[in-house]
Amino acid sequence: MLSKTTEYALRAIVYIALHNEGGHKVGIKEVANELDLPQPFTGKILQDLVRKGVIASSKGPGGGFYLHRPASDLTILEVVRHIDGLEAFTRCGMGMKKCSDLHPCPLHNDIKAYRDNLLKVFSSKTIQDLIDSIKTGHYFITNIEKEQADHL
Repeated sequence: MLSKTTEYALRAIVYIALHNEGGHKVGIKEVANELDLPQPFTGKILQDLVRKGVIASSKGPGGGFYLHRPASDLTILEVVRHIDGLEAFTRCGMGMKKCSDLHPCPLHNDIKAYRDNLLKVFSSKTIQDLIDSIKTGHYFITNIEKEQADHL
C-alpha cells in the first residue's frame, strides 16, 4: 500500500522525533545508519520533507533534522499525502477509470472497506502514537532495538 519512500519517511520521522528530546538534532548519516536505509535516498527524502514543511532542519555545528511542531500534531496521513498522495484511497483495485459505489468493479466493496479502514487509522494515528508504542518496548523501528529488548 505504501511506497518505499513513504515507509522510509515514516521510520525516519519517528527516529528523529524520538531523538529530538532535549533539542537534539539528527543528521542524515545517523538516520540512515541506525535505520539501515540507503544514505543518499534518505537524504533526498528528508530534504523533501523539509521543503514540504513536514520536518525542519538547520545547518552548521549542532545542526540536523528535527520536528518543528509537536509529534502529536503530525498524522501518518499527512506524511502519506505529501509523498504518495491520496489516490490510493480512491483508486479502483482493478484499475477501472469509472469504478464507484454506483458503478462498482467486482472487488470494489472489499477494497473500499480495506481502504476506508486504513484511511481511518492513518488519519487518527500520529507520530506521537508511534513513539509511545516504541517506548513500551513492544514495537521497534530498528533491528538494534529488537536485539536489545531480546537480551533483557
